[in-house]
Amino acid sequence: MKKHLTCRALGMKCGFEVHDESEAEITVTIGDHLKRAHGMEFTDALRRKAMDLILLDPV
Repeated sequence: MKKHLTCRALGMKCGFEVHDESEAEITVTIGDHLKRAHGMEFTDALRRKAMDLILLDPV
């Protein structure tokens, strides 16, 4: 089942979204985006927050 995470959910004013079945892949992709687009390091605390904010895609 597909899941998603938005950059906005992590507190950024950004429309970036990632959709995938793998929570691990979602966190890798959002971490790469945060570093590239916002110059932020994807710390363990931020990774845990991201994992808590991953939602199921609506059917």
